Parts: sequence; C-alpha cells; structure tokens
Amino acid sequence: MGAFVAPTDESSFTSLITQITDNIGDAKDQLDRCSDEYNARKDDINWWDTFLDWFKKNMEEVREKLKEAIEQFDAFFETIADYLSPGNPFAMYAKRDDWETVKIKITGAKSTVTGDYLFADDTWKGAEGDRYGELAGRQVMAMETLEGYVDSLMNFLSDYAQKILNAWIDFGETLILYLLDQIDAASAFITADPLEWLDIVPKIVTLCTNLAKTATSLAAQLGKNFTASKDLADQLSQDMANRSGFPTGSWPAATIG
Repeated sequence: MGAFVAPTDESSFTSLITQITDNIGDAKDQLDRCSDEYNARKDDINWWDTFLDWFKKNMEEVREKLKEAIEQFDAFFETIADYLSPGNPFAMYAKRDDWETVKIKITGAKSTVTGDYLFADDTWKGAEGDRYGELAGRQVMAMETLEGYVDSLMNFLSDYAQKILNAWIDFGETLILYLLDQIDAASAFITADPLEWLDIVPKIVTLCTNLAKTATSLAAQLGKNFTASKDLADQLSQDMANRSGFPTGSWPAATIG
C-alpha cells in the first residue's frame, strides 16, 4: 500500500478507507500466521534438559504475549468494524451545493415580488389590487424565512461532512502506520528462529495495543461528531417548525376573489 494521502475528494476518501481495510486484513492474516508458526515450531528444539526447560519457559511467555496481541487486535477490529463504511462526506458537500442553488433561486425571486419590480402594487386598483399588494409583501416575508432555513440546512450538511472527514484525516495516517508496522513485526516473527521470538513478540503486543487505543479514540471522536450533528439536526427541525415568517402558517397562496 502507498503512503497516506489526506483525502480531498470522493475518490481519495474511498481510497483511504480501502487502504485501511486492506491493511487490517493483511495484519490479521499475519497474526494468524504467527500463531500457526508458533504452534508448528514451539517443540522444534530437542537439546539437553536444562536448555529445554529454559526454552519451554520462553515459549510459554511467547505464547502468552502472542495471545495478548491477538486479543488486542480483536478488540481493535471489534471497535472499528462499525466505522469502516463511513459514508461519503463529499456526497454531503454535493447536497450542500444543491441547496446553495436553491438559495440563489429564492434570493433571486425575492426581489421580483417587491413594489420596485411588481408594478401591479401601484397600478392595480380596487379590492383585488389591494389584496395582491399585501400578498406580495407577505410572500417576501415567507421567502426570507425559507432563506434562513436553507442556510441552516447548508451549514448542517457542511459541518457534518467536515467532522467525518477531519476524523479520518486525523486518525487515518496513524492507523495505517501502526498496521504496516504490525505487519512487518509479524513477518519478522514468522521468519525468525524461535530463539528470537521473545525479542520480537513484545513489539507486536505494543502495536496491537496502540491499534486498539487508536480505534477507541476514533470511535469516541466519531461518536461526539454524531451527537453534535444530531443536536444541530434537532435544532434545525425545531427552527423549521417555527412558521412565524409565514403569515397564514404556510406558504401564502396567490388567489384573487
């Protein structure tokens, strides 16, 4: 896998998640191979009894540390598994842009129902003309309310997308480095003489422990992001329930009669 690249678009974000997922799979395979190698070679040495006793003690310690490493990696994977399909923050940015187009249309239309542009306000006489003149002002009020709602929705989409993206940028490089280091350490274990295992396996334990801690931090950050964004969404729903900008409680209809 290549070096970490901070995602700047949908394609690079997808590549980052794929890179992390692939490295997790490789790291798990290498840990499994360490376990298999240990089981296959732990009884290789048949030398004198004193040395054999020393070797057996070392092998027991290697077994315990390898077990700890596997447990830590399992904890890492269990924590992060739910977040390996993080959605697409760039799709949320695209939706934000769609709502920006809506805002342009609303603000552009707002000026066309004012007295400066709608000459019927001044020239259309009688009861119908009076009603229509009043209605134009109320429609402007409604458009201003909608404009505020659109701004809130755009801010929500942009904020949530940025939170997701920042979390993966902050943790992505660390995760990848730990995973690659763990793969290298496990590879060294697999190819080493059993007499060297006790020197190698602590690094595997440390890396797997660091992975578990990093996954917990990422999960906590994403959880905070979700809570904060849910609060924003709840506030948006509450704001949009306020129809004070709509004189009749809904979009005023242009009727004559």
